[in-house]
Amino acid sequence: MSAVIPVGERIGIERLAWVTSCLALALVPYLDRLPPWVTVTVLASAGLRLLLAARGRAAPPRAVRMVVSLLAIGLLFLQYRTFNGLSAGTALLCLIAGLKLLETNARRDLHVITMIIYFLSLGALLQGESFWLLCYLIAVSWLTTAALLTGAASLGRWRTSLRYAARLLAQALPLALVFWLFFPRFGGPLWQLPDDGGAATSGLSDSMSPGDITDLAASDDVAFRVRFSTATPPSEERYWRGPVLHDFDGHTWRRGDAVPARAAPLEYRGAAYRYTVSLEPNQHSWLFMLDWPAEWSAPHAELSGDYMLVQSAPLAQPIDIAATSYTHVRSAEPLSTGMRKRDTQRPRANPRTIRLAAQLRAAHPDDLDYVHAVLDMFRQQPFYYTLTPPRLAADSVDAFLFDTRRGFCGHYASAFATLMRAAGIPARVVTGYQGGTYNRFADYWIIRQSDAHAWNEIWIDGNGWLRIDPTSMIAPERVDRGLNDIVRAGAPSMSRWQQRTPWLTDTRLKLDALRLLWRQRILTFNEESQEKLLGMLHIPQPDGEKLAIVLGLCLILGMGWLTWTVRRELDPRPRDPVSRAYERLCRRLAAVGIPRLPHEGAEGFAARVADRRPDLGDTVAGLCRRYSDLRYAANPPHSAAALFVAGVRAFKPRGSRASS
Repeated sequence: MSAVIPVGERIGIERLAWVTSCLALALVPYLDRLPPWVTVTVLASAGLRLLLAARGRAAPPRAVRMVVSLLAIGLLFLQYRTFNGLSAGTALLCLIAGLKLLETNARRDLHVITMIIYFLSLGALLQGESFWLLCYLIAVSWLTTAALLTGAASLGRWRTSLRYAARLLAQALPLALVFWLFFPRFGGPLWQLPDDGGAATSGLSDSMSPGDITDLAASDDVAFRVRFSTATPPSEERYWRGPVLHDFDGHTWRRGDAVPARAAPLEYRGAAYRYTVSLEPNQHSWLFMLDWPAEWSAPHAELSGDYMLVQSAPLAQPIDIAATSYTHVRSAEPLSTGMRKRDTQRPRANPRTIRLAAQLRAAHPDDLDYVHAVLDMFRQQPFYYTLTPPRLAADSVDAFLFDTRRGFCGHYASAFATLMRAAGIPARVVTGYQGGTYNRFADYWIIRQSDAHAWNEIWIDGNGWLRIDPTSMIAPERVDRGLNDIVRAGAPSMSRWQQRTPWLTDTRLKLDALRLLWRQRILTFNEESQEKLLGMLHIPQPDGEKLAIVLGLCLILGMGWLTWTVRRELDPRPRDPVSRAYERLCRRLAAVGIPRLPHEGAEGFAARVADRRPDLGDTVAGLCRRYSDLRYAANPPHSAAALFVAGVRAFKPRGSRASS
């Protein structure tokens, strides 16, 4: 690798194509973030340069390149209004890589592009935390390193370069591991890039219109994961509380701004469920908890007046929250006048629904009797559950109850809350998730966007808030199994293709367990985790000084190992047992005055030994013949090598002047 490469040496089409391919692979993680015209510009520059190289022509004239560069960079600045920040900075780097490729003529230019590819890989890691993204970028770095090594005279072949690049990466892995484990962690990031507002999004929002939750039924994205440290609540009680909606305009439910900041005290009943919820980043400030949370480990989160766990800022990073919840509660205080007024308001819409509520209320003056009458209506009358409901008119509840009678959980929750409010019973819509998929390979639950659900809470004097899920009243035979067969009103959801391919479902669960392990053991390895590691190494009272000492010792050991590895690779002596044994035989014969000449083969050397020392001739001839068979025979016996090594070890010619 020490060969000197002329800086201005022209490059061949093959190497240019390989570097271009590596650049294209490095740009793949950015395709959903880059402006389309940037991607087109980079691809056009690469295609034009490869076409010119295939025809034996140099890069376009300098004036053309300058004009294209100024126009492209100027357009990028007009779009982002800055070159600072992760999105604008990586877009600029991608654009520069394509423009640099357009002017590539010498190996030096390719070296610059390979350095840009490494920076692009680092930028992709700053924007994503996936285990598979890391594996992909390591593969890109491996191919890029191999492309860089092909410029060396001794590593001109691609197969040799790939093998050598893999060896370099393998040798760098221990050092990377040492730095990751023992480099000092800080309370905040070592550097802070400007926030581009590109946080991941959650499927639920603080409003709900007919069809909103239906759109999530097709999404397989993970919303969060939950690991129970106590018994797991049954499926009918696994309601994960999200936004609570109070305001209704006849079509859309909204959370509004007048929710009391203080949660009224509750009397918790039944079993306490302790669990840890692993939330994914989103642009909202609420945290999904099991039903009625009583304790939680998030220091900046508070319980709102409608028992939503919220924090002051959106969830920008994955977080694990240990919590305790109850699924049965009783209110310790009466409902406030303001909350009662708000949760009984109804718009001047849906007149048929209002008349229906009046008829049912007249027949059932007791609140609980009225609730049961409404639920019996959903259970007994021909209402259907479907993921593809028809479009509703302006009075959406009227259209659903009297015309279509087909809907998703949002339709049933909206209609039930309207019927309750029309009868003077405080009611609200709660959105969140219900159920989940159990991962038996790692003992936790996966809650996906397809588990999004809507239900109701009503106030009954003497009991407080009660959870009511009107969708559960729909009998399984009245479920329209449409998109993905995701069913909220019957058995646990499982699509037909999952039932036919259980091995594929198991594979997905195993991969998800790997993702969770990656997140909990790698991504969240922080200062506290580092202190625990030092404690496991029996380092008392670990601090920054001791951490630096451990890091230094590990680096010394790592560099010593690398030095030994390099010296071993540069050692000209043979490393396989047969060659070492033959060298030992030659040294022992040289010690008695018969050195092997450089041009001599094994059997020629044996013939000369027989002439000089007839007493050694038969033994040496047998050993040399066996060595030739091991080296040149088509299929030598497996035991031949061991016999040859043992024979050389036993061969000790008389008159030797040195032992070996």
